[in-house]
Amino acid sequence: MRNIKYFFVLVSVIFLTTACIEDPEYKGASNFKIDKINKDIVAFNMDISAFNPNGYKLKVRKSNFKVYLNDEYIGNAQLNKKYVMKKNTTTLENVPVEILLEKDVFLSLMKIVTKGTVKLRLEGVLKASVVGFPVRKKIDQTKNINLKDLNINLGKFLNF
Repeated sequence: MRNIKYFFVLVSVIFLTTACIEDPEYKGASNFKIDKINKDIVAFNMDISAFNPNGYKLKVRKSNFKVYLNDEYIGNAQLNKKYVMKKNTTTLENVPVEILLEKDVFLSLMKIVTKGTVKLRLEGVLKASVVGFPVRKKIDQTKNINLKDLNINLGKFLNF
């Protein structure tokens, strides 16, 4: 009987801990750098700044998202590294990302990135851990991005 009480207390603590998570606030991105680009994959890394309003640290785990640019499906993005967001503070972390491109989307992608601004939409599940317990957060966010701010230099990658 005692084990059942402990089990219910543990389940209650897990529920309360994971149910009371406030969403981190995205502050911005910087130091965008393309590592690899071809017809199948775009690999890059950038520094992400986000504020964690919670009283405990969040561990963001490897996650997958569908990527849309100007409402056109581009492919699946993967966060390739776990990182920790400290409690009640803004964290700046370098995040490597790979986008596995949809078949025959490479030329459309090149047309899109030559424009001034683009509408980026991410859809998927962000995986994290809170106090050692896994948490999943459904994400469907759209943001307008000025591509000139990223200083994208495709010259060294487009040697046909």
